[in-house]
Amino acid sequence: MIKTITSATNPLIKRLHALKSGKGPDSETSFLVYGYHLVSMALQFDHVETIIASKPLEGVKDKIDQIIVPDHIIQKLSGQVSPQDVLAVCRQMNEAPLSGKCIAYLDGVNDPGNLGTILRSAAAFGIDLVMLGKECASRYNQKTVAASQGALFSVATRQGNEEDLHELKTRGYRFVGTVLDETAVPLKDFRYPDQCVMFFGSEGHGLRPELVARLDHKIIIPMAHIESLNVAMAAAIVFYDMKYR
Repeated sequence: MIKTITSATNPLIKRLHALKSGKGPDSETSFLVYGYHLVSMALQFDHVETIIASKPLEGVKDKIDQIIVPDHIIQKLSGQVSPQDVLAVCRQMNEAPLSGKCIAYLDGVNDPGNLGTILRSAAAFGIDLVMLGKECASRYNQKTVAASQGALFSVATRQGNEEDLHELKTRGYRFVGTVLDETAVPLKDFRYPDQCVMFFGSEGHGLRPELVARLDHKIIIPMAHIESLNVAMAAAIVFYDMKYR
């Protein structure tokens, strides 16, 4: 159904503005995405509830409401100086099941740009599941969504916890982590187990010691003139290596 709203004080627009801030009544179940690429990805994976745009989009299912608004409302909802003239309210994803050959576990990756980039790399290189551990950024942060370039919709994700890790261990998964440690195996010499959980730590502190203690294997990416890599870059290198070696 296509509707037109011209006033920024309309109750729906106020509700969308609250959703943008993460404080609205819908923030536990919905989130906003901006721009044609992300909206089209959300449509492809059937996560769109409502489209807000300056003109109707073609090929959209009738069950999805399209709200046509003037540019000043688009700008208010996006917060950008020159926003694309479309955004969408999307349903949050269901928690994915604990399954797959290659699982990534993120511990304290609290920069949403890094989280989104890791999701994008996970989609590119076939990671089956990304688990978000303690103090990770939200999957639905605007910077996470933007950095993922739509991978948020295609990669299986779930909030990870101690019970999940215990279950994976009892099912025979091997725990592998990138660690700055003299006992760590250089990436080129490592042989991946058939089922593994790959751990990546926070940008500033790496993996928490209690997780390092649970690793079956420690690996390191050899570097020439610098001590460490950005966590998103490190994850991309490891994901590529897992897929193509």
